[in-house]
This record gives sequence, C-alpha cells and structure tokens, in this order.
Amino acid sequence: MNRAYSSIQSFLFLKAGILSGVMMIGVMLSIPLFAQSRAQQTEPSVPEADSAPKSILFPSGVPGPYFPSDSEIAETAENKLNPSSGQSDVNEETGQLSASGTDVDVIELGGQDKSAYGTLSRSNGGLSRIIWQPSTYEDVEKLFKVLQLPSKSPAMNAISKKLLLSASLPPLGVAVNINPEDPQSAPEEELIAPDLVKKFINLRLSKLIEQGNLDDMVRFIQNLPEGTLEPSQQNAEILMLGGDIIGACEMTMNTRSEQDNQSQNSFMRQNTAADEEQPDDLFWLKMLAFCRTLEGDNTGAQIALDMMTERGQEDFIFFDLLNKLMENPDTRSVVLSGGLSTLDPLQYTILSLLDQPIDTNLIEDSSPLILSALVINPNMSADNRFQAAVKSYQSGGVSADVLRNIFGLQEFSEREYNNAEQLAQFDDRPMMDALLYQTASRQADDAAKTEILDVIWQRAAEKNDLPRASELNIKTLLSLNPSTDLIGQAYQITRGLILGGEIEKAKEWYDFTRRAASTGNSEATTALIKTWPLVILAANKGEIAWSEDILDLWWNGQALLSPENRDNKASLFYALAEAFQFDVPDNKWQELVAYRHDDNTHSIPLAVWRDMIRSVAENKQGQAVILSLIAMGPDGPGSLDASGLSVVVRLLRSFGLEQQARMVAIEALVAHDF
Repeated sequence: MNRAYSSIQSFLFLKAGILSGVMMIGVMLSIPLFAQSRAQQTEPSVPEADSAPKSILFPSGVPGPYFPSDSEIAETAENKLNPSSGQSDVNEETGQLSASGTDVDVIELGGQDKSAYGTLSRSNGGLSRIIWQPSTYEDVEKLFKVLQLPSKSPAMNAISKKLLLSASLPPLGVAVNINPEDPQSAPEEELIAPDLVKKFINLRLSKLIEQGNLDDMVRFIQNLPEGTLEPSQQNAEILMLGGDIIGACEMTMNTRSEQDNQSQNSFMRQNTAADEEQPDDLFWLKMLAFCRTLEGDNTGAQIALDMMTERGQEDFIFFDLLNKLMENPDTRSVVLSGGLSTLDPLQYTILSLLDQPIDTNLIEDSSPLILSALVINPNMSADNRFQAAVKSYQSGGVSADVLRNIFGLQEFSEREYNNAEQLAQFDDRPMMDALLYQTASRQADDAAKTEILDVIWQRAAEKNDLPRASELNIKTLLSLNPSTDLIGQAYQITRGLILGGEIEKAKEWYDFTRRAASTGNSEATTALIKTWPLVILAANKGEIAWSEDILDLWWNGQALLSPENRDNKASLFYALAEAFQFDVPDNKWQELVAYRHDDNTHSIPLAVWRDMIRSVAENKQGQAVILSLIAMGPDGPGSLDASGLSVVVRLLRSFGLEQQARMVAIEALVAHDF
C-alpha cells in the first residue's frame, strides 16, 4: 500500500471507535408451463371431430389456469432447480439443461466460471447460475425498473433477495453449448463481455439500494474480483457507507487517473464543454478533496476545491465540512448538521468522522442507504439509531434481527411497562411498538405474554403488517408452550409462528389443539378449524390430514360470515389448495358459481400474465420470477385475487421455490382474515 493509503489507514485507525460497527460490515426458476403445440395441417380440410372439445383455458385434468399439471409441478419442484433436492439443473455429464424432454444447451462453466457473481450459492440457498441467461439484458432491465421494492411481505422480499444475490451469469439472450469433455469447446473469454457483466452487477446493486440493506450490498461488492466493480458514484458511496473508505478513495484515484489519460492536464482545465458532459465530475472532485484531506495533503485538497470554484460548482456546505475535517481535533468547533437540507453519503461520512450528531429532520428524509448506515453506527445517539432503524425497516432495509436489537436497547420505566396496554390505545408511534415488544418479552407468565401479543397483532393488522410483526416478535412466540390455559390463544399463536417461519413449532401447537378438540373442548375446536388452512399449506404434503370431510367441517365453520365473505375465503383457499396439489371436489366449486370478484383485490394485468406464460415456456427463469413479484405488487400477496395467486404459486413451485410459494400463500390467507 502506498504512502497515501497508509496515511488514510492511520487516520481511520484513530477513528476505529467511531466506525467500528460500520467496518464490521465491510469485512462480511424449468419447465415450460405447457408446450404451445403448433398444429400443422397436412389435409386441405379439417376432419370431423370425434371427441369432446379441448379446453382452451386449462390443460386436461388440471384444476388451475394456464399452468402445468400437478404431477409436472411435483416432478419439477423436486428435480429442477431445487437446491434441497440434491439434483442439479444441469446434467453433470453433458453440461446441458433438460426441459420437457428437449435438451437446451447452456453456459455452465463450473467452479472456474468467472462471470457468475453473487453471495448466495446453490449450497446456501441461492438459485441456479443460469436463471438470467436466456433473457436479454434489455428485457431484464425493463422489468427491474417496473419492479417495486421493498414490500411489507417477507415472502416477496426473500424471493427478491434470492434473485439479486444469487451467484448467476448475466442475461445473454442465447444458450451456448459447452462440452466439458472438450476443453476447446469452452467459450472464449470474450464470449461473455466484461462490460455486460459490469452492467448487470450495477443493475442488481441499484435494486439493492432501493431496499437499503447495506450489509447485503457490502457483502455483494466484496465478493467481486478486483477490477469487476464499475467505478461510479453509486459504488463509491456504498463503499464509504460500508466502512471501506480506502476502497472508495482508491476508486476515486483510479477514476481521476483515467480522466487524466483521456485528457491531459484535466485537473487544470477551465470549465469547458467537455467538462459539462461529465455529470459525475463534481462528485469525483469532492471525493478527491476528501481523500487528500484524509491523507493529510491539505494543499492537494485545496487544489480540488479551487477547481470546483473555477467551474462555478461551489458547494459551501461541503467546503465548510471539509475545512472542519482539516482542523486540529483539539480546537475544532461543533458542526451543526441542522444547516443541511439533505444528507448525502459523503456528508454523512464526514459528519461521522467529526463525531457530530445528525439532525432528526435529516434522518427522516435520508435515503435507504444512509438509514442503514446510521443504524449500524454505534456512535449515533440512541434516538437517532432508533429513528433510522424504524424507517429503514419499514422500507425493507435492515432485518428484523437488527430492529429487535434496537427495540431492546430502548429504556422504559416500570410504570410504562405496567401500563403498556392502556398507553397503546392512544399512541401509535414506533416507540410504543418497542415498549410493547419489550413488555411482551419480559413477562414471566405465558398468559400475560399473549395479552400483550394480542395488542401487537391488533396494531399490525390495522397497518396490514401482520407478517412482519410476527417475524419481529418470534422469540416471544417461541417461548410459549402449549397448555390448556392458552387454548383460546392457540390460533393466534400458531398463525404467528407460521408467519415467523417456525413451522415445526406451529405444528406442535396444531397437534396440541387437535388433541384438545378431540376431547370435546369447544375453544380448541374453533381454533382447530381456524388454523387448519394455514397449517396444511405451510407443512409438507402428507403431514396434515386433508379430506372432503375436513373440508366440509371448515366450510361449515364459516357459517357465521356473510355469504360474500364466506365465498371470498373459500375461493381463495380452494385455489391455493389446488395449487399445492390438494383435491377440491367439484361440488365445492359448484357452490361458488355465483361468487363475485373481491373488490379489494386486483387481477394480474394481461400484459404481465402473457409475459409470465411466455417466460416460463422459454425457460427464462429469473424473468418469470420477477413477473410474479410484479403481479403481486407492492401491497403483497393479499392484494392479488385467487386466480392470480394460483398462477404465482404454481410458477414459483415449478422453479423449485417451494418454501417461498408456501409463505406467499400463507401471507395471502392471513391478509383475508384466515
């Protein structure tokens, strides 16, 4: 490392206490839905039909729109692209991917593949490396622009995370044969253009930035080989906020050096048309001044500031911040961030190095990326970290684990703990959520815990946020043990456990409820009827009993609902059950012939539906999964109608995303009062 970087490293060593939390981060879908057969007429006239007409909506014997038979789904979910199945999507002997009996040649370079980047491999939950290959970059880019992230749906966020972080080849728009037995058949290095690789990496990073999970972004970047990360303002800011200031400065120096090579004396030019054609130039000048200041080269930093002034690009707030950074720490005056109207990553980094607090209004208007950095900065005040954590979590940034830790750090009085239920009636602020979280977790009595949890569920339901509330309070739910005293709460507890991903514990509660119901306990019977649809879709097929008699029992249990609500719930449940290969008798569907569409849901837009069918038929796995997320929309699975959810679940299952399909179904049911 040269002298300049050694200087930066020495400076940052002195700030280890400030950035220790941040630095820790820096160091961390194939079967065609159906084959569209093309009937080729060899006779001039159409022969007379000798059989019943073929359905134009459903393949023969399939209870669901447009999608493959149940046996095909089962086979695909187990044998195709399912990491847990133990089978590869690529034939290990031929290097080819087989789809519906047709061999499709693919690029699969094995362990030496230098074009598949990401942090999730097949062995740790990632998707196949060829999920994007058949698509074109332009098509994927358009879909990424339409895809709205984040969402209140943990299931949708888990799917999007797999798409963005899985180690995968870029979209090539073509399948290429590779014969592993013939080294000469391997693609030339230029077959996958480095520029395409870089563009795809930056496209994925852009979607990650929308969520603001800095941990995911830094891990993604640090898994890239040297020279792969495109020098850009976006990437330099990620490096800075992730704690790799040296990396950001190296990118700055490399960028300025390239500009020097393209135009001699670029640092000394007057403001010319060539300069105006470089919109990022101001950012790199600021970075240059910042990095030279960290090196102790105040003269070099001042030259960069003078260049900004000569070009009429003065930023007096930045000038003031940098001058403060140049001052002796012992005589440095306080910097008031309240004078800032917005907070960008460079300003945040300087304020952090100056040990200065961040104004509350700036946090509220900050980007998801800065919010994530604020949360992991141990030198921010408790109030600032809490405000940033809540806003970041609401936008899909920091994880439930992080927010749990932040909630646990808040301090309350015994009086507040004792009156949490009453206070919650008049206070809908996030701090009250933290008080309820702590109050529930610190109760010694299970019954008392469930009382507080009931308040939490009520508040979450009003915000259509039950899945995330369950995820957040999962530790309290796991601490509850099945008992007759809690039989009246068995439904809420089981539902929460399922939404929180604790399926085995949920099955324990279901089994306990079933045994209690068999003794004639009316509360247990009611709870059993309410939890059965959730548990049977969450558990593996065969673990929970399914029969027409049980279905009748569930239907009769909805008798107190209005006919409209009863039909809505039945249509949704039947559609999802059939998507998971459960047989719903025809007479059950016939009871719903008069069913009217739920006005609170939307159908899949026709253009999206058509593209979903085409994408799966053409084995464009990643593209099809993105379309399923677009179909559900930013309001989550519960906003999509029954037929649309059936399509989405079948699509996800056909590409091996079995667990994610189950959670999509569960979230949809819960959104409709299951």
